[in-house]
Order: sequence, then structure tokens, then C-alpha cells
Amino acid sequence: IDLDGNDVYRGVNPGIQGGAILGVSTLIDIAGDDQYDAEDISQGSALAGVGILLDHAGDDRYRGLRRAQGQAIGGIGLLIDRAGQDTYHAALLAQGVGGPVGFGMLDDLRGNDHYYAGGKYNNPYGTTPGYDGWSQGVGAGPRGVANGGLGVLLDGEGDDVYECDYFSHGGGYWFAAGFARDFSGNDLRIGATRVAYDGGPRKDEQFLRWGFAYGCHFASGFLFDDGGDDIYGGNIVGIAFAWDFGVTALCDFSGNDRYEIPSSGSALCAEAGLAILLDASGNDHYASSEHGLARPGGNGRGNFSFAIDYGGTDHYANSTFSDDGEFEHGCTTGFVIDRPKPPSMETIEKMQPPGDTGRP
Repeated sequence: IDLDGNDVYRGVNPGIQGGAILGVSTLIDIAGDDQYDAEDISQGSALAGVGILLDHAGDDRYRGLRRAQGQAIGGIGLLIDRAGQDTYHAALLAQGVGGPVGFGMLDDLRGNDHYYAGGKYNNPYGTTPGYDGWSQGVGAGPRGVANGGLGVLLDGEGDDVYECDYFSHGGGYWFAAGFARDFSGNDLRIGATRVAYDGGPRKDEQFLRWGFAYGCHFASGFLFDDGGDDIYGGNIVGIAFAWDFGVTALCDFSGNDRYEIPSSGSALCAEAGLAILLDASGNDHYASSEHGLARPGGNGRGNFSFAIDYGGTDHYANSTFSDDGEFEHGCTTGFVIDRPKPPSMETIEKMQPPGDTGRP
């Protein structure tokens, strides 16, 4: 427990700075602009244990390599920062990640924060460039080996920047669930990290695959943004993408938002997936021709995709879509629905069957 001062916590061994291995570890810092530098299983992370890092105030910097900043395998890992302009920097499995039998959470309550995850480890695909991330509100398990856990990323207020590489930000992989929520502010979600993990130039071009709400292989991922003019980026397989009995939803409740993933689109599904993109208000821009696409299912597998926009004057890169209309896309279970505004509670109540006094 540290009560005051601008502190530097630095180490290379695993299990430090609120990192637990087969036990319980807690670090509490009450005040000051602090620096946390570590490598593995650190900064509120756990491997078969409970690891907690709680920072009450100050502009703080968190830097870890992997399995850091609210990550858990076989236990609970929590990083809670209550205030300040904070930066979170890691390469892999960080910033709210739940591995097998694990619950990991990063909760930042206030401040204009910067989240970075990726930039170091090559991705497993040979067809596209970029790095692995597996961070920022992700539940994941090794496919065919062990089911994943629950990962959560929460940000209370402020204009935030999110940089992440493959399989990151509100996603679930292999019998797991991931959840990310930003409660306010004009947020920028960049499609792939802009520089390498060490701060130098990237060796691969910027490319994000599986990012910003996804569910893959019997898993689910959810991303909620409550307010602000937000930007969502990426390249392919992202912005509400469901695959192989996956479920995903991206809900943005207000603001003039931009969905910039032109090569693949948003609210997409295949192989028995359910994908939902809901934008509740604002003048929004959709830079994709495949927005709200459901692909025909094979082997009897059904796919369902819903892209729903309420309010505002919206722009669709696909000229087939327009304001105040309903469209099928891909097959009869892919929908693009644009409405002037959401129905009022009075309208919903009028739609209830006679004699039904319960509120929906």
C-alpha cells in the first residue's frame, strides 16, 4: 500500500505489481503520477490465483509485455484506475482478458486515456499482414484444448484512443465471452496499432483482423458505447462479426459515428452466426458495401445479421441502402434497417396485446 508520491514500480519477474501465481497479490496506490513497468503476469493479473492493482488518482503509465493489466487464467485479475489521464501499453493478452477458468477486468473510471495492445507478435494467418493482440475486453481459450473465460474492459468517461491488433476489443473466442463498454466521450478505435510495441516503426503494414465486437467458435463478444462522436476502424472480419456459432453485438447509443472498414464491412456473419450492429442516433457514416450482410448457411446452418440505425442523416457507401428504409442483404436473413427515430415508450405500450399490463 502506497499513500502518496509519484512512484516507479519496475521489475522483470512474473507475479509482481498485483500479479499472482498460485496465491493472492494486491497493490494499492492512493495518489501520484505513477509508472508501472513489468513483463509477464503483472499489474492486476493472475495465474491460478487472485491479482489486484488499484490506483486511486494521478496520470499513470502502465507498461507490460503479456498477461498483464487485468488478465486471468484460472483465477481473477483486476486493474482498477479511478482517475487521471492514463496510458496502457502491452503486446499480448492484456487489458481485460479472461483465459480458461479466468475472469479478467480493466476498469478506468475517468480521464482521457490511451490503450495500446499488439505490435510485437506475428499473427497466425499467412494471407494478411499484422500482429496478434488478444486484448481489451476479450475472453479466449486455446481452440480444441480448453474453454475460455470472461474478459471485461470498462472506461467511464473521457475522449479515449484505442489501438489494438488481431482478436481484440469486445470479443470472444472458443467457448468464451468478451465485453467492452465506454460510457462517454469522443472515442477513436484505430484499425491496428500505429507503431511497433517498442515504439519504433511497424514491420508490417497496419491491418486489423477480428476487432471491435466479434464472436468466433461458440463464443460471444459485445461492445457498447454510450455517447460521443466515435470512429471504428479495421480491415476485415471486424465491427460486429460472428463466425461458427458465434454471437456478437455492437451498440452505439448516441453521437455522429463513423464505421470505417471498407474491405469487409460491419454486422456480418457466417457459419451459424448472429451479428447485430445498433446505432441509436446521430448522422452516421458506413464505409462498406457489405454492411449488414448474412451469407447463405451451409450444412443447414443459419446466419442472421441485423444492422439497425435510428435517427439522423446517414451515409452508406453501398448506394442500395438509404435513410428510412429496409433492405435484405446477402440472403433473406441479412437486414439493413434505417429508421428516423426509435419508437417511444407510449408507442411500444400501444403495441402490447390487449390485457397485457406488463411493461416490455
